[in-house]
This record gives sequence, structure tokens and C-alpha cells, in this order.
Amino acid sequence: MADKNRGPGSDASRRYHDRVARQYDSIYEDPYWVFHDDLTWRMIKPFLPRNANAACADLGCGTGKWGLKLLKSGFPTTFLDNSAAMIEQVRPKLEAMGNRASKGTLVVSDIVSMPELASDTFELLVAMGDPLSICSDPKSAVREMARVLKAGGITIATADNKLAAIDHYVERGSIDALEDFVKSGKTNWLTADERERFELFTFTPASLRRLFESNGFEVIEVAGKTVIPARQNRKLLQQEGAADRLLRLEMELAKDPASAGRCAHLQIVARKQK
Repeated sequence: MADKNRGPGSDASRRYHDRVARQYDSIYEDPYWVFHDDLTWRMIKPFLPRNANAACADLGCGTGKWGLKLLKSGFPTTFLDNSAAMIEQVRPKLEAMGNRASKGTLVVSDIVSMPELASDTFELLVAMGDPLSICSDPKSAVREMARVLKAGGITIATADNKLAAIDHYVERGSIDALEDFVKSGKTNWLTADERERFELFTFTPASLRRLFESNGFEVIEVAGKTVIPARQNRKLLQQEGAADRLLRLEMELAKDPASAGRCAHLQIVARKQK
């Protein structure tokens, strides 16, 4: 029986990620993404469970970057992605961890419907790489996150920023397209293969907050990444000690919630209500 939450967009996304799985890590091997990942981990660490046996999950895990960090930190971790090819990239990394691999679980499933995961199980969920934007139904995904979390558990998730995409539509010169985008918040991931093109959902800081608050969460914070446009100005990262200095600036700027408005990606931290 077909899953009612999975549509053509979900299948297209899966086809794309299946195709790029083997080279996915290499796409992000440069100083900017090292900087970006260091920033992300700094933003996750304050919310790691105090209980070393707390169950964690990496949703939309891709090749497992964040789940592996959780596993190395000692937490039993479930890796979940709708792309079987991505999960196969995680498997040898997990096996290379020796005894710790026994605490890792691999699951092929879509975040909008995760029947493989039991309710009230996890104390921390991370959903990096904007799976909320990529999935076919963000509302269903957030409801599933609430279902599988224990009361008081934390979700940390990222999504594409609607405000950052406006320039793209302005540069296209079509007010019609701009109006449609501002109204719907939807855009598209375009690839050469039309079968791999899928819809993307974008959010403002306020609409991302509402999404979680209306589905059983208390929002702790919404921040942006990155406030400093280092991706467009990579020469900044070539200076000695630049990464550490920029990380300190990012953490300082993130204290002002308004700074998220200028970032390409939003990161929300939300607690399941008790």
C-alpha cells in the first residue's frame, strides 16, 4: 500500500539523493563547510542529553555526519534516511567504530512517516541538512518528531530561509514568480534530470516557530547559519586563525534573534511539551 504522505516530490528527492550518495561527502569538503559544521556542532552541544544512555536519532541523516558525532559522544543513535543509498554510505563508517557500532541502528524511512520508530523513545533528535524543507509534508514530519520524542525531549532541525530566497526571484525579474513565492513559500530543487526535481518548503523564523508550537513543542530558540557570508567570501577563511575568530563572531551575532533573517538556513531548537 502506498504511503499517503509520500508523493512524487518525495520520490524525486529520494532518486536525487540515491544518485549523489557516493560523492555526497566530497561535495562538502572545503574550508567553508568545515567552518559551518564546527558552528553547527557548537550550537548542538549545549542540548546534548546528560544521560549517556539517552536514545538519540539523526533524521534525514544523509551519510551520517551528525549521528556519528552523537555515537562518538556515547549515545545510542538511530540513523534514518529515505535514501537507501545514503544509509549504505553510513554502514561502513559505523562498522569502523568497532564496539560503538553496536549502539547504532540504521533505518530506511521518510521523516513524514516513521512507523519503524516507537513512540516516546528518544531524548534528542537532530535533523540537519534541511530535511524539513526537502520532505513532502513538514507538518507531518514535525508531528512525527513529537510522537517519537519522550516528553521534555529536544529536536534540533534546520530549514531553508524564505527571506534569503527572495533575492533569487528578484534577480529573475518576474514579479509574478516573486508574488507566488512570497505567498506559498515553495520553490524547487532543480537538476538536469526532471525526474529528480522536487519541491522545497521555505520558512521565515516566525513561521518555523509556529510550525513547532502548533504541533506540541515549546520553542527554545531559532537561529540562523551563517550570519557572516563566509560562503560568498571564502577568502576570509584563508587568514590565519580566521575560523576560530569567525566562529566567535557567529555565536555572538546569534544571540540577537533578528540576525537569523539574513541567513540562508534556519536552525530551531524545540522541546516536546510534557
